[in-house]
Amino acid sequence: MSPGTARSPVHRIIDALHGAVQALGLGVPPLFVERWGVAVHQALSSRAREFHTHQHVLDLIVDADAIETIAALYHDIVYVQVDLGVPPHYAEILEPLISREREGWRILPHAGIDPTARLVLDVFGHQPGEVLTPYNGLNELASGLVAAKEMEGVFSNDQQLALAACIEATIPFRAPEKLVLDARLTALGVPAAERTVMVRRATRLANNDVGNFAEADAAIFLDNTWKLLPETNPTLHTANTYTVHEYRVALQKMEGFLAGLPPERVFRMQAGEPAPEEHKRRVEAAGRNMALAVRYMRTKLYSTAVVEALAYETGGDAPIDLFMGGIGDANGERMRRIEQFLPALATPPEPVDLLLQGLLDGGRLNASAFDLSPSPIASYLHVTLGERVVMEGLVQARDWWQGKSTARTFLDAQPTHTTAAIARAAANISDTRRELLEAVASRLTTRKS
Repeated sequence: MSPGTARSPVHRIIDALHGAVQALGLGVPPLFVERWGVAVHQALSSRAREFHTHQHVLDLIVDADAIETIAALYHDIVYVQVDLGVPPHYAEILEPLISREREGWRILPHAGIDPTARLVLDVFGHQPGEVLTPYNGLNELASGLVAAKEMEGVFSNDQQLALAACIEATIPFRAPEKLVLDARLTALGVPAAERTVMVRRATRLANNDVGNFAEADAAIFLDNTWKLLPETNPTLHTANTYTVHEYRVALQKMEGFLAGLPPERVFRMQAGEPAPEEHKRRVEAAGRNMALAVRYMRTKLYSTAVVEALAYETGGDAPIDLFMGGIGDANGERMRRIEQFLPALATPPEPVDLLLQGLLDGGRLNASAFDLSPSPIASYLHVTLGERVVMEGLVQARDWWQGKSTARTFLDAQPTHTTAAIARAAANISDTRRELLEAVASRLTTRKS
């Protein structure tokens, strides 16, 4: 048998680091590079990560220069809300520099004294005593501190500045007035020509980091977006155990984030990077992808609202599998699922958006570790009711979630034929709630007959 040619992620990370230090002429012994690479690989291999993995950073180093490659490999190594803390092999580096507190992570006085850490703080615009969270740059700063300390004694001062600048730029979704990297580098005495190179490189990495938003295929964008759900919602880490309510809250958070994010904040253009026409293309693509993703999530939110209301009307919140059925197992056994008991689709009351329906019916490109790729109930409701009625129902669901009504009030306001059909289908899945679900279906049918 001939040997294979593919390399495992740990080898690819080590190879990338080795190539970068060679390109910079640093003369680092191979075992030093191996130690760096193994630690990076371990940090990116947390079981809770679905998007910010070693594959993500390996995608970023394609055609990258040496500094950009090292920055890409290190920029996500600390991700405290996903990894539930600092990776153990980097804890010793960060222990004198940042400390966990109730409100977040405080920058310790030693970070202002340590020359390497001080340089990183200056590039990021922070001071000792500040408290940061994952939502205002903590992860990027911590990753930058680790990268700089790992390269301490190897990188020159200018190289450390360039590395920190790249990682600082990966703090995403900032308003244009918050993009002050060039001004900080100016204050640090970086000459104009070198500053331009640093800012262009940092901007390129930042844009590539969120390049998924400009995907030509909306299904690819949605697929990657879905991978972020368990990273920001620990309750979804284990399939088959999270409840209907927990799933709805996770969807609601992501829908709210995407709905409130201006496309102009996704990508940036600085120091002539990228060309204006390319920047325009990316922003427009991000707008299209986010708009479709929001509609997709709102349709799923409405379908989840119906199931959640049925849960509360028949005994309370419970694992979503109790009503939907299992998502499968390692043996590929076909599971008993709620969609097997839904009525045949009727003629749509209005023209159906085929792209949205395709995502709901055919599914995202890949099944995630916590969820099915297709959305059978959302697909059924989208076709049977039409998008306008679904969105009106979501408004009523939001009133319920905000305490302005009840689960029963919400159910009573929805079209009877679909809500009762879902209740009856769920009765075929949940033996313990069969009679209660059938009673709800009968009540809804009788009340509106």
